[in-house]
Amino acid sequence: MPAWPRSSRVLACLVAWLLIIALPGTLPAEMQRWEIVPGKSRVSFETSNTWSTIVGTSESPMGQVELDVADLKQPAKGTVTVTVNTLRSWRGSWNKDIWKALDAPHHPEISYRIERVESSFPSLTENVDVTLSIHGVLTIRGVERSASFMSRLRQRQGTLWARGETYLRASDFDVPPIRSFLFYDTKDRIVASFDLILNRGQAQAPAQAPTK
Repeated sequence: MPAWPRSSRVLACLVAWLLIIALPGTLPAEMQRWEIVPGKSRVSFETSNTWSTIVGTSESPMGQVELDVADLKQPAKGTVTVTVNTLRSWRGSWNKDIWKALDAPHHPEISYRIERVESSFPSLTENVDVTLSIHGVLTIRGVERSASFMSRLRQRQGTLWARGETYLRASDFDVPPIRSFLFYDTKDRIVASFDLILNRGQAQAPAQAPTK
């Protein structure tokens, strides 16, 4: 039986290799960028003293998350940022106390950097909650601390809806007690939570070669 020419053997190997990488499950994950929608999203914290509960809420969080909704086991990353002066309480006179405790003039933003996500299911389906453990780094008053949020994620009508919360200690971030009603200081324990709507980000157009 005659041997194949060397060029034919090389071509056959190349075709076989292309077929292998095209098989299902071997393609790279399709990472999507999802952007937080201000006005439809909010970030809150809750603390208390002997006589009252103080809740500060911002409806202007910003940021984006990159993940593959078809394969939640793939690495995910993202950032969420809140401007301190957008935090509001139900009692307007407390707002300046909150901003002062967070040292807004020197540290105008609170940020959270997502580093790792653990999912209870491998993928998202429409209108079904998936439980997530989100791990990352939270920065308040310029102090960075590891923080994990127990969360739920749902896909609905082309958007993502994410909700979650965690417990923090104000002293870990050098945040002093807020002295308010009847001059009682707030407790060290804080509940931080988020309720976010994210839209699919626009794909970036490829850069055009400069014209001569």
